Amino acid sequence: MEFLKRALPFVLTLMLGVTVGSLLKRTGPNAPSSAPQPRGVRHCRAMSAPMRAFESEVFTMKDVTRKADILYKPEPLYTFNARRNNVTGTVRLRMVLAADGTVQNIVPLATLPEGLTEQAIEAARDIEFKPASKDGRPVSQYVTVEYNFDIY
Repeated sequence: MEFLKRALPFVLTLMLGVTVGSLLKRTGPNAPSSAPQPRGVRHCRAMSAPMRAFESEVFTMKDVTRKADILYKPEPLYTFNARRNNVTGTVRLRMVLAADGTVQNIVPLATLPEGLTEQAIEAARDIEFKPASKDGRPVSQYVTVEYNFDIY
């Protein structure tokens, strides 16, 4: 049962990421107009082939010329049940700070019970940042972010 409590948020997040990823593939320049357009995603039909290949790739911190700069990292809410049960600890999330300014593919690496992992994911979606760059072009970068939950 403990395994399910720990694994369920990860599995749900992974399923959500796959679903969102398939939606993003359907919203390209040649997609039907009925497909929903995700918030903040911009398409450019005149983009050159090397630029498109560059933009679809996700880099690590050591592979970029200038790493992504997080400008605003909102604090997650502490759930009532977590506070009542004195749950404390750290949620660690791996995500992609995309070249278009959106946060994508959030995957929990370390979780907490009582809805704290979900609250951290919600907060992470609203992170504001300046995208990483490689050779003067904005690129997507993997980052790991931690949210500490302490009862004062």
